[in-house]
Order: sequence, then structure tokens, then C-alpha cells
Amino acid sequence: MKKSGTTKDFFSGNNLQVTAFTHEFANPKERQEFLMNLAISSEFDMRHRGLLLYYGKDFIAYKREKPSDQNRNEFLRVISKFMANCLEDNCPPSWQQCQSAFWEELIFTFFPHSMKITPNEKEVETFLFQLKKFVRWLDRRTGTSWYSVVEKFAQEASSELTICEGLLNALFLYDFPRIHHRDWNREQDIEKVHQKFNQCSDKLDSLFEVTSRIEDTVVLTEFDTNRTYYIKGLPNKLIETGIIMSGMIGKRRGELVWSWFQTEGIYPQRGKKYLALNTNPESN
Repeated sequence: MKKSGTTKDFFSGNNLQVTAFTHEFANPKERQEFLMNLAISSEFDMRHRGLLLYYGKDFIAYKREKPSDQNRNEFLRVISKFMANCLEDNCPPSWQQCQSAFWEELIFTFFPHSMKITPNEKEVETFLFQLKKFVRWLDRRTGTSWYSVVEKFAQEASSELTICEGLLNALFLYDFPRIHHRDWNREQDIEKVHQKFNQCSDKLDSLFEVTSRIEDTVVLTEFDTNRTYYIKGLPNKLIETGIIMSGMIGKRRGELVWSWFQTEGIYPQRGKKYLALNTNPESN
């Protein structure tokens, strides 16, 4: 569930490959430093490979400056996952050799993929603020000049991502109205959704683009097939043409329109090219 930061992983594909590596320590001091960094990096769930790469060293140094800052920690969790899980072996070899597309994909595609459901709906505001702080720090530390690029992307993304965040929260609150209550029974509510979904004779779990709205009906186009689906029951006032929706739809035998079930992600139109690339089997 998005409450815990999980979602359907369109970024790793169905054929996830794990890259193994070994490292020989030159001396006990190096080994001790590695173990200390391992403990620090575990606080923001960085994969172990990052400890031996340039970005991992920078993330740990940034974390050490404010070890108790939870917003900084959450930001590092997102960007380290982007570097290790999403980019995998296509990760840029240095900050200097990143391209502007690197930051664009992080902001418009991977961050929405990682967005959590929160009562105050401030995830977009917090993430963009933390990203700009990190890049300003990174430019001073490494001699790069990415801040102006990231600031421009952040300005362009703010309103689009805020719309996505509002829709994402509304969809989850509709399906799970007690999601923010301490006594919320997660498994029970998910099971109710699955029971309704299993009553459908036609089902589909995929990526869709909002192509139009007709009164109380939202028209979605599926990524792979370009087939059109008419959906009722969505919060139309929060949906704009061009938004990308990931989730499950279904309809019972004899019904003409589909219903939207479990939501797995909401993305701005700007992120479409990266989603299309990462869902294309030939690109894996």
C-alpha cells in the first residue's frame, strides 16, 4: 500500500536481475568505516552497493550533517532508491556526468511513484524543498552546477505534482476511509477491495492516460494497447486530461462501463515518456 511507500514497480520490470559484487578491505580501519556507514545508510534504506559508489558517500555525508532530520531522511530514502533500484546498472558514473533527464525523471516519475498518503498532503512541497536543499549542497561539495536546472524543474512540477497528490489521496481515502486512523485494519480493507474486484468478469491491471471527461465518466487509454475504457465513480473534479493513472479496473458481466479499483500510482503527463520506456519489455 502507498501508506508504507510501496507500489507496483514499473521501474524494474518483471525480470529483475540482481547484480552481485565483492569488496576486499585494505585494512581494519576501512572495514570499521564501512560498518559505520552501513548503519547510517540503513536508516534511509540505501542498498549496500551504494556504500562503494560516489553517490552513497555523498548521501551519508549529507545525512551526517543532520542525522535526526526526518524530512532529510525521507528524501534520501527516495533518491537512493532511485539511484540503485530504478537506474540500476544505467546509473550515471558521477554527478558531473548526469544529464538533465536524470533530474526530470526523478521529479516527474520516480517521486510520484514513491509518494506516500498523508493527512496533510504536503509530500510534494516537502520533497521539492528537500531536493533543492540537497542539490545546492551537492554543487558546493562536488563543483557541479545543477541547482538552476533542478530549481526550474521544481517550479514546473509543483502544480502538476500537487494535483497528482490530491487525486492519489482522494482515491485512497475513498477505498480506505480509515487509513489515517490508528486502528485501521489494513488487511481487512484490502481484502474487501479484492473481493469486489474478483466479482468482475473483466479485469485489467495497467497504466492508463486520462484522455477526456464526459460528464461523470472518465475516459482512459491503456498504455500498451491504446484501447479506450470508460470509467465511472472517479472524483472527476480532481482529474485532469493527461494525468497518468496506474491501477486496476474491472466490470461485471453485462455492464457497459468499468469501475476503478486499487490505485497504484498517479503521475503527471511530463513523466509519461519515462513510464513508457520502463514498461516496454524491449527496454529491459
